Amino acid sequence: MTVEVKPVKVICPLCRKETKVEIPVFIVNDAQDGMVKVQIPQGACCPEHSFMAFVDKKFMVRGYQNADIEFTIGDKEKTAAQKKEEGLKDFSVPDLINTIGPDICSVIMRSILVSIPILFLDTFDLYNRVDKAVILLRDMESDDLVITGEKVTREDLKDKKVRRNNALIVVPLYKAIMRSPFPEGLNTRFETDLLREASQLPDRTSQIVFLRKELVKISKIIDEFVKILKNADKLYEEDIPVATKEKFNYKLDAKNIDVIKQIIEFKHDKKLAQKIISKSLDKIRTDLW
Repeated sequence: MTVEVKPVKVICPLCRKETKVEIPVFIVNDAQDGMVKVQIPQGACCPEHSFMAFVDKKFMVRGYQNADIEFTIGDKEKTAAQKKEEGLKDFSVPDLINTIGPDICSVIMRSILVSIPILFLDTFDLYNRVDKAVILLRDMESDDLVITGEKVTREDLKDKKVRRNNALIVVPLYKAIMRSPFPEGLNTRFETDLLREASQLPDRTSQIVFLRKELVKISKIIDEFVKILKNADKLYEEDIPVATKEKFNYKLDAKNIDVIKQIIEFKHDKKLAQKIISKSLDKIRTDLW
């Protein structure tokens, strides 16, 4: 099967090294919002950094997003023979990260947190990447964590029901997000931290259990913050790490509190999320009045 591709020049947003990557035409043409997010893995453009490139329908790069965290995975990329021979159940979290890219995997974790479907576009792939990714997500499910991960074809994407459900559509073979309900510049540092910790665990089962536990825990914490905000005038960002530690016995890095605001805004109520403000901004408002 021959796939028409076009070369696109990308520039690392951190070190300014540049290269050309080939992007399938159909991914760009079928992009719902006119923008495709492509993972440029570490080593593809420069040896130190991975980043996302936002490519429009004219095959021009309209922006970049560099990862807040760079992490390496202990296991090296598997050989073609290993990929072909391994069973579907041997596909681990590090395998998923190597296959799709850390930034896209982080967006997948965010999709789980906000309860939207994750659709993996099935393409001509000898290594069953899509089936493996779907099974990994299904194995992560529990009574407290519902995950909709499905395999779809290009024909399926023409179905209005698929278009209406605001799903995340990932193309594993090309390390690309074809459609996303999330805005550009989404801060997924929290999810990236989880993936990094999971990838350091020794086996697939422990990785799955860890991610499931952490995703369920942060979901319950966010639900509690929603209840708090419904009866409060405001909540200071700076107080959130202390509150999560004291009230929920959960350590949340101060740099990761955006996950609370973003999920409340996306999944619950934008007005509630706006009640979460910084003390410095509140002081400026007070001084102005």
